[in-house]
Amino acid sequence: MKNKSIGDDYKLKNPHVNLFYRAMRITTFLLFFCSFCALADNVNSQTAKVTIKRSNVTLLDVLNEIENQTNYLFIYSNDINVKRPVSINVNAKAVNSVLAKLFAGKDVAYQMEGTHIVLTKTEKSLNEVSVQQQSKRMENITGVVLDEAGEPIIGASVKVQNTTIGTITDLEGKFKLELPAKSVIEISFIGYRTKTVVVGKEKHISIYMEEDTKALDEVIVVGYGTTSKRKTTAAIASVNAEDIAKVPTANITQSLAGRAPGLIVNTSGGGINNYSSISIRGGATPLFVIDDVICEERDFRNLNPEDVEQMSVLKDAASTAIYGSQGANGVILITTKGAKGGKTTVSYNGYVQGKTIRKTLDVMDPYQFVMYNYERQVLRGASAIRGFEERYGAYGDLDLYKYQQGHNWQEEMFDNSDLSQSHNISITGGSEKTKFTLSGTYANDNSLMENNGYRRYNMNFKLKHELYKNLNLDFGARLADTETQGVGTGGGSYKIRSYDALMKAPVNGLYDQFDFDPSTLPEEEYEEYINTTRSLKDQVNDYWRRKNERRYNFNAAINWDITKHFTYRAEGGYDYTFFQQKDWYGPRSSKAVQDGQGLPMGEWTKKDSWKLRAAHTLTWKQKFNKIHDVNIMIGQEYVASNSESNEMIGKFFQEDITPEKMFASMAANSGATGSRTISSQLGQEDRTISFFGRANYSLMDRYLLTFTIRADGSSKFTKGNRWGYFPAAAFAWRIIEEPFMEPVKEFMSNLKLRLSYGTAGNNRIGNSLYETSYKAYSSGKYYGAGGEQNPHYTLNNEQLANPDLKWETTITRNIGLDFGFFNERLTGNIDYYWNTVKDLLIEQSITAIGYKTMQQNIGQTSNRGVELTLNAAILQKKDYSLNFNFNIGFNKNKVDKLANGISSMSYNSGAFSSDMRGRDDYRVIVGEPLGIVWGYVYDGVYGVDDFVTYTDENGKTQFQFDKSGNYILKEGVTDNTYTTASSYGGLRPGAMKLKDQDGDHKITEKGDRVIIGRTQPKFTGGFGLSGNYKWFDISANFNFVVGNDVYNMDKMVSSQSYRNSYANLRAEMAPVTLGGKAWTYLDQSNGTIITDYETLKAMNANASYWSAATMSDNNPVPTSWAVEDGSFLRLQNLTVGFTLPKDWTKKFACNQFRLYCTLNNLFCLTGYDGYDPEVNSAIRNSKTSGVTPGADFSAYPKSFSWTAGVNITF
Repeated sequence: MKNKSIGDDYKLKNPHVNLFYRAMRITTFLLFFCSFCALADNVNSQTAKVTIKRSNVTLLDVLNEIENQTNYLFIYSNDINVKRPVSINVNAKAVNSVLAKLFAGKDVAYQMEGTHIVLTKTEKSLNEVSVQQQSKRMENITGVVLDEAGEPIIGASVKVQNTTIGTITDLEGKFKLELPAKSVIEISFIGYRTKTVVVGKEKHISIYMEEDTKALDEVIVVGYGTTSKRKTTAAIASVNAEDIAKVPTANITQSLAGRAPGLIVNTSGGGINNYSSISIRGGATPLFVIDDVICEERDFRNLNPEDVEQMSVLKDAASTAIYGSQGANGVILITTKGAKGGKTTVSYNGYVQGKTIRKTLDVMDPYQFVMYNYERQVLRGASAIRGFEERYGAYGDLDLYKYQQGHNWQEEMFDNSDLSQSHNISITGGSEKTKFTLSGTYANDNSLMENNGYRRYNMNFKLKHELYKNLNLDFGARLADTETQGVGTGGGSYKIRSYDALMKAPVNGLYDQFDFDPSTLPEEEYEEYINTTRSLKDQVNDYWRRKNERRYNFNAAINWDITKHFTYRAEGGYDYTFFQQKDWYGPRSSKAVQDGQGLPMGEWTKKDSWKLRAAHTLTWKQKFNKIHDVNIMIGQEYVASNSESNEMIGKFFQEDITPEKMFASMAANSGATGSRTISSQLGQEDRTISFFGRANYSLMDRYLLTFTIRADGSSKFTKGNRWGYFPAAAFAWRIIEEPFMEPVKEFMSNLKLRLSYGTAGNNRIGNSLYETSYKAYSSGKYYGAGGEQNPHYTLNNEQLANPDLKWETTITRNIGLDFGFFNERLTGNIDYYWNTVKDLLIEQSITAIGYKTMQQNIGQTSNRGVELTLNAAILQKKDYSLNFNFNIGFNKNKVDKLANGISSMSYNSGAFSSDMRGRDDYRVIVGEPLGIVWGYVYDGVYGVDDFVTYTDENGKTQFQFDKSGNYILKEGVTDNTYTTASSYGGLRPGAMKLKDQDGDHKITEKGDRVIIGRTQPKFTGGFGLSGNYKWFDISANFNFVVGNDVYNMDKMVSSQSYRNSYANLRAEMAPVTLGGKAWTYLDQSNGTIITDYETLKAMNANASYWSAATMSDNNPVPTSWAVEDGSFLRLQNLTVGFTLPKDWTKKFACNQFRLYCTLNNLFCLTGYDGYDPEVNSAIRNSKTSGVTPGADFSAYPKSFSWTAGVNITF
């Protein structure tokens, strides 16, 4: 019998794995089948046949019948008399023969162009003009009608004024006319301003049409529908999808920084596993909706930027209340590119990208390193000196390190030169009845760290089919398969840290000087040699991870235009996610050393989750008396989701086993007790049912009113608290339409005032937190009678149940003004908002047997702010253009109150676990913003005059020491032994001084900590320029953040020898006598410690930093010195493109061929001392990251990258 491993057993017991493989095969078949059908439909239209039996009907009726039976669309000018009566009786005849019969002997000619049939007047009809016209001399002219960008306009009407002479433009925008001399021709097309041209002597004319802003209004996607920029009453920001697509990034969130006011994008570093966090107006993570389906943030991250057609940021209750319980923090609504009919178009976008570390930090050179560490060991004692000399040599030989090149560990750790690449192919086409789009993307994004990166496969398919005249089917499928490699440097407990690249010794001492076989060393010395000489790349490879996520999303909808005024839409969706993560820990990893007896171990986690959604909406639209416009929508939605997970842990594998071999057979370990652990969990189904409605009313297109309400029932709360009701109302006044505004319309094109007020809810907590649940006790101890082993049950809750949990509610208030000048060449808006969040759902620490925390409704917070957006079309000419955009958002966050009348709550960042002194380093304080850093105020450095001295017999000042040989502080000088305790140097001149807050002259945890940092920015924003000249285009995007503090934890630990016997430190911590800025006590002439008052004072006269030897190796302390201003201005990206002229590309059947180059993160102007000020580190998987923001803990350095790519359209 074949051996079966644990992994095999797991696979057999998980039927969803097989289900997914079947679903994937079926889905692939359906996608190709639908694409084939759509293409076949387009081909069949060329030979389509019709059956028509009509008598004494209008020509228009017959043309409509042909359109209904085929995929053809008729294009004709107003000169074609479609009201004339006709009779026709044909059975299964080709369309061209039917048209020949219809127009036989008539004054109409037809031309079949793909799926379009163009009807034009014949020569005979054009010559049937008045006697006055016939008496004029006739001329032949040709021309072309183009839009402002130089693209042809198809089907534009070209007519000689006051005559029946006219035609329409063909598929290339061209026309030909015979007309009287000196005629005036009139050109018109829907959405463009009618233009008149006097025909002179020229025989060919080019006519450029201008868009009519009154006819073309920007369409904005809102919840369960669309509106126009003109009619919206809400605070909505649109992000230009074309601008996003032009920035070649693998993660769409990276391209959003600075794109819209109030949209705050904060990255946790530049690594693969460090995702950008998004917030709107200072709130928590917003709701993400893709193609009308509520999704998770990771769905948004996995979205291919090339697939985005439109993105809206919904910011106030007037726009978010329709989403009820999930829209409290704002909504980011994305529409992917929809199905399009007509000629099949194939587009390709591909690029390659290279990355380098943008900034490295200065550290001690080899000589500074050995001298500093020698000084530490001298302060420690004779045995420590002997250990140092065995590693680095005798003190008299340390000068040799002046000539040794130190190893640059930052470059080694972050020098991966593997190129990234991305390839996207999209196909659109179909007929007027059946339209489709299919897009596929492959992205391979490599990181600065070796063996860190990710690969992603995306497929997006949309099909729109007209089932009947008033009944349409929409179908969409979105697939994403992502594999992430490596663990990066942020978050978690077991991994290498970015500050290791600063603190690892630049030289290995005597190991670098002698050539010997390390295997001949005794075991202890061999282990010391290996641990000392291992490179950071070796240590990176101690932590191997493969994280795979496959997400399948299917959506279908039926749209039924019941009558002219009523529309019904039924839609359903199904999501399935297969997730697995494999973590391999090498024998020298901290995880294996701690939990696996120094042998390789592995963890394998799998989770399958699903979501089912069904929604129905009914919309009534009607206009009364030409001035009353009503739009009412009601709907119902049901969402259910659940998950199941499995975890396997294997320990004690053979030392040389590879990750691949380990996970191929998890049973191939020692089999010892505790070597194998398998656990599984079936989640509790989360169900939400909702009823919602929205009413829009417009009076004279001038006064606009919107009312929205949603009722959500959630299974996450008890019956009495289960339902939440979230109403909202908004009003808008289009001032520009008032009669008294007529005098300013010459330069002002838009002015609208908006007001809104409403509520939204939040239930983003775990399931069943309101009740106690149980699970089978699985420790191997069983209790029962008759020798039967019967398991008993134990508590399943990690948190104490709280039956009083209820909805968190957000109240939003907004007043805004939209404006436009010079026919919308300059547009913008300004908004003031005030958001209040009540009954905050927060996990709070408690004292209870068996529990540490409980979910509670605690307190209230508020955000007030002002936002401004400006867009300017500075230049708009045929051959060149220049556009400018700017946005800025001011936000003031405040904690209004906390539960039970308390004024503050403490939180632990968790950065250094229990090592940190004063580790509850964050506070939530009433009257202050969130993100308050709590610690000690840095007060400089102890000087020689802070300690007791005396005058010796020679008249020289000397220090006085106590019986233990310690320095004695003068009376009234603050005692900071709290910081210097357990250090090699102790409290002495050159130690860090902290400010005494309570006046007791002694630094303590209880009395001397205050606010040392506020991580919330005062304002954020961005601006950009884009333009083109002939075939060249250029764009540049900037973003900025002002007024926030960054808690620089990396700086804190790399300024002391944290958990490192021989640590390298930041350059400024080198002794002042060796070019650094820190205090020193070493007499370099003989290697002894100086205690003489005058010598010590003179030697450190220019020292501005404390000696790192006076800080404990194991206990970082949060001080204001480690809190820095995080303000910055960044040139996010610069793109230059070149589009080949169409005259060239047409020669090889190409509609567009564009080459481009993009530079990302060109510069960042900042005073911040770390790798990058744009950080928000995930700290050891902290559950309180929402109230502990703004920390730079092992943040991955941001990279500078170059990208070269091509866009091709056929």
